[in-house]
Amino acid sequence: MRILLSILAVVLTSGCTTIHFDNGPVDNLKTTIETEDWHHNVALDLYELSKPVVVSDKCKNKEWVTVTTEETFINGLAASVVNNAGPIWYPKTIRVTCQVD
Repeated sequence: MRILLSILAVVLTSGCTTIHFDNGPVDNLKTTIETEDWHHNVALDLYELSKPVVVSDKCKNKEWVTVTTEETFINGLAASVVNNAGPIWYPKTIRVTCQVD
């Protein structure tokens, strides 16, 4: 019972965040390609281990459509396993959508 209450407390107190950037109005008729990578921060989310995302590199000099930074359930689950010893690692998922033509 104690384990169940602990799991329930973790689920109820955890949350996911999303930041979404659009490059002008989104045209759903154009062909796009999406890349997804994890971005790693440490020490209470104050220091970045990953290099900054360079959108022009991700899109191979094509126009970018959207960039989304999100802490997903999987990111939170992975961080909770590592952060049992203390606040160490904070992963996020970065999704870049690029226009193909």
